[in-house]
Amino acid sequence: MPSRNTDAAKPASTRFFAPPLGLLLAASLLGCAVPPEEMSASSLYESTKQDRLDKASGNLNEGLRLYGIGNYEGALKSLLSASDSSLLTPQQELNARKHTAFIHCAANRINECKTEFAKALAIDKSFELSAAEAGHPIWGPAFRGIKGETESRQERKASVQAPIASSSGSSLVADGVTSYESGDYTKAIKQFSDALKEALSAEDQLKARKFMAFSYCVTNRTTLCRQEFEKLLQTKPDFDLLPSEAGHPTWGPVFRAAKNRVRPTTAPKKTS
Repeated sequence: MPSRNTDAAKPASTRFFAPPLGLLLAASLLGCAVPPEEMSASSLYESTKQDRLDKASGNLNEGLRLYGIGNYEGALKSLLSASDSSLLTPQQELNARKHTAFIHCAANRINECKTEFAKALAIDKSFELSAAEAGHPIWGPAFRGIKGETESRQERKASVQAPIASSSGSSLVADGVTSYESGDYTKAIKQFSDALKEALSAEDQLKARKFMAFSYCVTNRTTLCRQEFEKLLQTKPDFDLLPSEAGHPTWGPVFRAAKNRVRPTTAPKKTS
């Protein structure tokens, strides 16, 4: 009598299939595998920070190299990248700012040259050019001029005593000017805006409007810059910028446009 296949008689759902030996071996190996050690968040941060530091220093060195061989536009690009990284040491940034100023002065961009010297002096007020650098016919006078202005401002601040009952608005205007001179234009705009909500003297109001317009212009917000000039001129129609301010390539033309818009039109004479 033929033997009966008991497995064949079982329903398909109850049959037992032994997995192939190869699959069992692969699963065993996978289960025993040790995952690669993941880099901790702090290690990743330090690695990224070091990469950025290396890049900033590399840009500085490249800028100085290009400056030394006379490739001034290439040097300017590398030096600005290094300075804008905010990762250089104070001494490195001084070196970058100084050479950036030299490049601007040599290209007859005197305002930009002075701005870079001012940033260098903000880092170290005792900063000086070497004797050879100070004797240069273009950037020597530019540096002495901005250094003299900086020292005069510092002397005025030291000599002026705070009034007993200074208004918060006047203090905000003074703080705004300080922020502006430090290059923190966003903070300056906020301080001037807050000051204008207070009761200001006519002088403080004009100062707040003027420096807020300057801050808008240097941050490429030309319409807001013009509007502040217009508000200023509506308050004082005969107001004018100082000669040194009127020649600025950014806000000079905007101020003149605002003055033309606000200037009262003379009614045509009636003909008999």
